Amino acid sequence: MATTTQESDSRWRPAIPLWALASGRAFMALLDGLGLGIVTGILSALTHMGLTIDRVVAFAIVAAVIREVLDATASRLIMRAKRSQDPEGPTLTVISLICPAVAGSAAATLLASSSILTLTLVTWIFYMVIIVTLEKPWNTTLNHEEMMKRGRQVRLMTREHFAEEIQDGRLSFQEIDDEGYYVDEDGNRIEEDQAGH
Repeated sequence: MATTTQESDSRWRPAIPLWALASGRAFMALLDGLGLGIVTGILSALTHMGLTIDRVVAFAIVAAVIREVLDATASRLIMRAKRSQDPEGPTLTVISLICPAVAGSAAATLLASSSILTLTLVTWIFYMVIIVTLEKPWNTTLNHEEMMKRGRQVRLMTREHFAEEIQDGRLSFQEIDDEGYYVDEDGNRIEEDQAGH
């Protein structure tokens, strides 16, 4: 399992400070809350659960905040226990599967006690889609240190690399004539709307 550990004699410190973690999780709670609110609102309208828009919005925000707080706390505790910058693995996977159900149940208990089971299930399914497609807490293939290295890497653009980029379609250029107009393969001028400008 690929993890980024620190020496045992040094005091462990997370690479991401608490304020950055909190602001990032707050942003995610806002986005996820918006999505959960839309799903819950549609479900409420289709099944006649009787939830008002205010209740739907409040439920979605509370559930999203609870889920982010639980998930972030679990991640931090796992990182501290492992003395690593990488919480991913079986423990985080299990916790990630449980947190949405707890969040949905708690939010429903506070705001819509008559629909606890339905709202808990909706919240869990909504977050399962996010976890499986985006978060993947079981994936330990790319650790924190490797991500930082990749972010700092600068690739020198040699002639060979330049040719590869063009050949693979990652870079493309259009020819221009002496007056600065784009031309096609036959040397005919391309109008601006055709060139996509």
